Amino acid sequence: AVAMIVTILPPVATTQAATKTEKMTLYKGEAVNVYPLGTLKSVSSNKKAVASVKKDGSKAVITAKKVGKATISLKTNRGTLKYAVTVKKFDITATLSDMGNGYMLLKVKNNTKQTFTYVDIDYTIKNDQGETVKTDTKSVSGVVAGKTVYDYVYYDSYNYTVDETLCSAKAVAGTRSLEAKYKNVTSSIKTSIDEDTREEDTIKLTFKSKNTQKKDTAHVEHYVLIYNSMDQVIGLKTVSFYLKAGKLDTGNTKIDTSRYSYYKDYAYYKVVTVAYSTI
Repeated sequence: AVAMIVTILPPVATTQAATKTEKMTLYKGEAVNVYPLGTLKSVSSNKKAVASVKKDGSKAVITAKKVGKATISLKTNRGTLKYAVTVKKFDITATLSDMGNGYMLLKVKNNTKQTFTYVDIDYTIKNDQGETVKTDTKSVSGVVAGKTVYDYVYYDSYNYTVDETLCSAKAVAGTRSLEAKYKNVTSSIKTSIDEDTREEDTIKLTFKSKNTQKKDTAHVEHYVLIYNSMDQVIGLKTVSFYLKAGKLDTGNTKIDTSRYSYYKDYAYYKVVTVAYSTI
């Protein structure tokens, strides 16, 4: 797994004459670039097993290794800058389930209190003989703190049969801004859904969503999970909005239930809404 890199500028005074300590919270696997003022002379960590640091030209690269606390020191010609680093568990779970027709549903649950703009998921798909037929990485967007989000991956259903009980997925790295504050604002999004079934074998869903916040813009994702009569998810549709404070927008999607479609076994659908703001 390759750690995602985030660039931050430390809030240090121009003189930086005395030692100054800044707090930093990272999740296991994260790495950040720090560009201190002046000429970077040397770097060190008092607990390399928790958080390591290396000098790379004018920048220091801090990498979170395992849960714990460490102090990172950056010595420059203007003084010493220290970071009190707290490394937390990257507690995000991912599962795969077969939707048929060469698609697998990827379900990602964020058990942390931190929202990530992207999370990388390493996954392995195996056939009914236990053989690995595909390994890859999927980047899932908008993984909101305390919420479950959805995506899908594709496989070659013509040449082999997947055994979902043998398949696996694991969250390996997250991307976010260390200078931003993220808020779960799902409850601030008011949505109405209109169903139109006038077209034969087609269900048209029209979403009208409003951001009731007074100041902050919201990233909104509506996940439409399509089920068959066996309560199995056979499809996934998404409707996305980028809503400024107080604004309303409209979007739509269709579910084709004809005998030749992927969703010919359609029974019902459910909508899961997730939203966050970045400050």
